Amino acid sequence: VPGDGLERLWVNELLGAAGSVLDAAARAVRYGEPVHLSATDLGVLKTPDNDVILVGPARRAADRLSALLDDVLEIAEGTGTDSGIPTDLAPDTRHRPSLLKLVPVVLAAMRREMHHGSPILRHAIRVAVVAVSGYFVGEAVPLGHGYWAPMTAVMVMRPDFSQTYARSAGRFGGTLVGVGLATAIVQTAHPDARLSALLAVVCAGLMYLLMGTGYAVGQVCVAAYVVFLLGMAGDDWSQTVTERIVLTLVGGLLAMTAYALYPAWETPRLRNRLAEWLVADGRYAATVVDRYADPAPRDTEDVREALLATREARVAWQEALATAQHEPVRHRGIS
Repeated sequence: VPGDGLERLWVNELLGAAGSVLDAAARAVRYGEPVHLSATDLGVLKTPDNDVILVGPARRAADRLSALLDDVLEIAEGTGTDSGIPTDLAPDTRHRPSLLKLVPVVLAAMRREMHHGSPILRHAIRVAVVAVSGYFVGEAVPLGHGYWAPMTAVMVMRPDFSQTYARSAGRFGGTLVGVGLATAIVQTAHPDARLSALLAVVCAGLMYLLMGTGYAVGQVCVAAYVVFLLGMAGDDWSQTVTERIVLTLVGGLLAMTAYALYPAWETPRLRNRLAEWLVADGRYAATVVDRYADPAPRDTEDVREALLATREARVAWQEALATAQHEPVRHRGIS
């Protein structure tokens, strides 16, 4: 970071303009509109003064930031970006389709996933079976609040192995700690309805405050909140403690058992992901070479589609690799 002076002030201006550009791009993606950029922000990012005021690492970082922002704008809107061209001469921009027009898109996406190897289909089957099984288990055990078992199972389940097991352990551990703390407070202070309500509100506030620190921490606050809330309603807190712990454990075990019996490992698909990325890179390279070989005036939509395809394939490979590293299985061909 540059020291105090003109260079540091200019870096702050660049960062502010970059933030405005990212906000505009996010709004365009969300609402299906062209990217409306401020002339002031464009002036700060594109002015030749950057090469004069900034030197060394700061200048290289500014050049890299400008290139990345160009990529963001290209992805967000492409040729539809508002650049001062008159409306009658500007190309057609993309618009968000209506709900009815999205129905065929949703049906097509569902058909693409209707095969045995689809991790999305497998996760949907696991969630459905576990929810029904958890409901019957919760009704069968001689405890109240039987819905806690299927609710816990559904909330901790994720399409990949590592998140499912981590969330199951975090929910049970957080519930155990939260119930223990709330029990200690109840036994020590013997709160009435008003104090129990205040403690419940405090737990809810802490949950929202600490939500970003981790799933287990949030569950500590949720478990304590439930104990105080039910105590405020006049329920026996000791019975609530037992029910909460047992049913949370049952729900977590159902979720982990479902993934163990009907897994959707990403490791066996690593070769296919890597092959798809290499094929997409090859198609993009061939498209670019073809454009250089035949530079006749024509649109660049084929180059853009090939570029987006290779980016999607690269992201899919990186996500698959990151997921496979936490799975208890290994691929013989890829270490």
